[in-house]
Amino acid sequence: MCFFKKKEYISREDVVNAICELEKDELNLESEVVNITSNINEMLQKGMIETDKTQKLFYAKKINYLKDDANRKSKRVLFLLYNIKLLTRLKESIDDNQLIQKVKGLYLTNMLSNQKELAIYLNKLLNTKLATEDVLTEADSLFTDIESKYEENNKIYGIESDSNEDALLSMFEMESTVNMENEIMNSGIVENREIVNNE
Repeated sequence: MCFFKKKEYISREDVVNAICELEKDELNLESEVVNITSNINEMLQKGMIETDKTQKLFYAKKINYLKDDANRKSKRVLFLLYNIKLLTRLKESIDDNQLIQKVKGLYLTNMLSNQKELAIYLNKLLNTKLATEDVLTEADSLFTDIESKYEENNKIYGIESDSNEDALLSMFEMESTVNMENEIMNSGIVENREIVNNE
């Protein structure tokens, strides 16, 4: 209970610094454990190929010592991780409290606290929205109605062609047809020649 009373006076900066320090220590210890595990594996390999019994005994004792050391350091790593987890929860609790204090003074929070005023305010907003939507819907219907009676004048866009352009378009179409027919004919002649040559 005493802890929670004093919690208000805990600086967020102090908590963050503590987390950073613990994370550094945890990473260093973790690195040491990895190195020890690597040494153990190396000595296991050497012990397996070693023929001298004294040397084998040395490797066995060294491996057991390193295993104990790695085990102790691993427990320290777990202890540090648990502390980091708790401090992180403390930091998040401080952050939540700061956020709540910040939001407390906002206009929206005051509005939400008075349910009757909020209902009046929301109804007013909804009525304004509906009225605006009605105006837009009516305008949309009006536009649609007028546009449906409108006939496009192709001259404005240069789409409508005169008699000279029509003659040119006909010529282009004829030219295109002739070219296509020639291509078909040429491909047929080539195919026939290939058939004759193969025979």
